[in-house]
Order: sequence, then structure tokens, then C-alpha cells
Amino acid sequence: MNDIFCKLKKIFLSETFGGILLIISTIFALFVQNGFFSEHYRNLLNLKVGFSVGEFELNKPFLLWINDGLISIFFFAIGLELKKEFLHGDFKNPKNIILPFIAALGGILVPALFFTLINIGDVYTLKGWAIPTATDTAFALAILMMCGKHIPSSLKFFLLSLAIFDDVGAILIIAIFYTTELSIFAFTVAAITIFIMFILNILKITRKSFYFICSLILWISVLKSGVYATLAGIITAFFIPMATKEGKPFLEEIYESLKFWLTFVILPLFAFANAGVNLSNIDLKAIFSGVSIGIFFGLFIGKQLGVFVFSYFAIKFKLANLPQGSNLKQLYGVCILTGIGFTMSLFIDGLAYEVSDIFHYADNLAILIASFCSGIWGFIYLRFFANRA
Repeated sequence: MNDIFCKLKKIFLSETFGGILLIISTIFALFVQNGFFSEHYRNLLNLKVGFSVGEFELNKPFLLWINDGLISIFFFAIGLELKKEFLHGDFKNPKNIILPFIAALGGILVPALFFTLINIGDVYTLKGWAIPTATDTAFALAILMMCGKHIPSSLKFFLLSLAIFDDVGAILIIAIFYTTELSIFAFTVAAITIFIMFILNILKITRKSFYFICSLILWISVLKSGVYATLAGIITAFFIPMATKEGKPFLEEIYESLKFWLTFVILPLFAFANAGVNLSNIDLKAIFSGVSIGIFFGLFIGKQLGVFVFSYFAIKFKLANLPQGSNLKQLYGVCILTGIGFTMSLFIDGLAYEVSDIFHYADNLAILIASFCSGIWGFIYLRFFANRA
């Protein structure tokens, strides 16, 4: 009985199951948005939730609590993973960082170029240049895992590493290009909080409550500063000690405790809140607009092209090595999967075009179609063509 429970637990917490759950959440969101419950769905997402203490007030729609709050926990987990890899994992060897870093760079520059060239001349639509630069880590990894033993494990590490750099790139893009009004007072509070966490880290203090309070203050101050609050998640992660004074794993314990919430709550809820595209309001003009075309070609063509070409030349000029036990065909197959923008692209889309129906939801639909095409084609290619001579 215990063996069965352990196997089920392993399946439920795997990247594959997480990807399947995201697909279910997406389909459910589309069904609810375009069915009898559409009004209730929109009312729920627009419901104002908040609190006030004296003159301080924090009052946001439920959708923004998900996009600014819950998704910060996802970036916190990414930050924990990144720190662990740099200090004790494969990133400790600089040679292992080069290929995924260069690949991630290509996966940002080329899709952005595709979108920019298609929408050049229109200042407003160009605000969405970063939409096709993102990769949904959970989805891409889930599909790669579905390919089973046909793909060497080194390519999973390559995709994971690339996704980490991709997420860091997304955070920097959000912080630099999608920040408007800045608050010096909020920045000061954030800086003091960061300094306190630095001291806690130096002293190897591992009281979770201390870090929770600091992270909450940091999140609120970053949110109020004008910079998007997701940045607080990854900053906090860098100050979490690897181990207690007694040598017991601390960072790993926190990371493992988050897996359940990320798999079953945070990412599915994020997908449900953002994937509800109103299909009834989409018209042909919007589908073939520069924004939709830029997103589709940026994600489905630009993303895989940028990642593969940059990787190929990095290997050709001996800046990096091909992942162990893999070939260029398999590497290209993984590059196709990076076109699954989904949740991250939807998130950036919401930042770029604050009015959700400005393009009659065709921009959201383009993200879903491009992600779907990248996932299906990536799986078919890896499963049936990548291992052929």
C-alpha cells in the first residue's frame, strides 16, 4: 500500500502531471469564459480584494492578486533552484552555464526581433515585443518528459537551465521595460529589507518566520515602488541560507515544501485566471492583426530558431559542448518546445496591454495557438524523428 502511495505521489509531483494539470486548467478556463458562467468568471477575476491600515491601502482585483502575488511564489521557487544550481549543482562549473545562457539569449532576441519587424511603425503595438520571448517551464518540461527514454536526461537539464535563464530574463524585462511610476520611499523600504535579509543570511539564521516577514514587506514595497512585485520573489530566494548552522538542508526543505502548492494551486490557478479567452469577441481582423501575427511567429518560429541557431554557433565555435549523449536533431526538438509561452507570455501580455480586450482577445488566442503548435510539433518531432539517422 505504501509503495502504491509513493508511486502516486511521485506521479502527482512530477513535471508531467503539472503540465497536464495546466492543460486541464486552460481548457476549463476557456469553457467557463465562453459558457453559461462567463459573467461569474469575469466578476470573480475583477472582484476587489484588499485591506487598509491607517492611510496605507492595498486594494486590487483578484486577477492581480494572482498575477502579482501568487506568481511571485513561482519566481521565488525559480530563485531557490537557481541558487542551488550555482552553489552545489551543475552551474557550479562555468562550462555548463554557457550553452543554456547563450540559448536563452537567442530565445529572447530573435522572437523580439520577429515581433518588432512585423509591428514596426506602431508605437502602441510595439509595447508587446516581449510577449513571444517567454517560455512556460512547466509545460515544456512536461512534454519533454512524455517523450520518455527516447530523449537523454542531459537535454532535460539543458531545458531546465535554459528555462531558468529565460525566467530571469523575463523578470529583468518586466522590471526595466514595464515599470512606470517609481516611489523613492518604497524603494528605500525595499533596500532596508534586503539589507536585513543579507544580515540574516550572513548569520545563518534559519527561522522561516523571519524570512516570511521580510519577504512580505519586500513584496509590498516592491509592488508600491512601481516595479512589478514578481521581482521580490527571486530577490528573497538569493538570501535563503543553503543549510542551518547544524548542517541540515534549509533551502532544499523550503523548495520541496513549495512543489505541492506550485503544482496543484499556484500554476493551475494562474492558468485558469489568464487563459479565459473570450472567443465570441474575436473577429478576423483582430486574428490577422500585427500583434497576433507577431506573437504567433515570434513564439512558434522565432523562439525555436533563436534558441537553436545561438546554440548551434556556440557549439560550432567551441564556446560550449553539445549536451552529453544527445545529437543536434534532439537539441532542435527541445528548442521547438521553448515556443510554449503560455502562462508567462499571457502574464507579459497583461502588462503590455493593460486593457484585456483591446485586441478582442486575439493576442491571448495567438499565445494559446502558438504554444499549442509548439507543444504538439515538439512532441511529434522528438518522439518520431529526432532519433532517426
